[in-house]
Amino acid sequence: MRKFIDLHLRPGSSGKTMLQEAVRLGYSCVGLTSENGDRGAPSKKLDEDGMDVVRRIDLRPKNANELTSSLRRIRRRFEIIAVECHSKPVARQAARDNRVDILNFPTQIRGRRRVRFDRQEASLASGTNCAYEINLSDLLNKGSHAASRLISMMTVEVENARRYDVPVVVSSGADEPLLMRGPRELAASMQLLGIGEEESLDMVSDVPWSIVERNRRKLVSGYVSPGVRRV
Repeated sequence: MRKFIDLHLRPGSSGKTMLQEAVRLGYSCVGLTSENGDRGAPSKKLDEDGMDVVRRIDLRPKNANELTSSLRRIRRRFEIIAVECHSKPVARQAARDNRVDILNFPTQIRGRRRVRFDRQEASLASGTNCAYEINLSDLLNKGSHAASRLISMMTVEVENARRYDVPVVVSSGADEPLLMRGPRELAASMQLLGIGEEESLDMVSDVPWSIVERNRRKLVSGYVSPGVRRV
């Protein structure tokens, strides 16, 4: 039995409703995003019917220095750290920093063309286990022409990830319940990018779970490095 996880929900004031919807859709775990800089983390009090809630933050650094400064402050306060890469220096730094878990890229066509997940970033990310994330909401919020162009660019980015064995995660990126989709719907949407059924299902289950479990081991008191703990 697969355990499904939507690693990117942006609940705002709809947290309780979105958790209830996640339970209905068949998820075992969700990632709730804090978008308040590094001032706080989503509360575990939002747990619903045994739902496993992952604390996530999406950073939007203006430059590489701002990114490294933020990472020093927050690494042990969140289970998942994602970086929205709006410039090449930020993308390069995020890909090479093992404190970053997930890379996201601009959803606007012009910005995506300028800052996309290229082979250099894929090569850097492969050495840090940093994942490339696809958010279905990025496509749902676009007109047909813009969505087609974005799909074309994402297809190339996925091939870059595959070439360098970079993990690929598929999430909803939803900020309201109506944008949420069931795990098999998320996986099926990846046919648009030429991804097969089993690989797509892994991107909504095994791949994100491995990231969460790895980071939770790191956050255990006494962790030093993989396989090494202080006692």
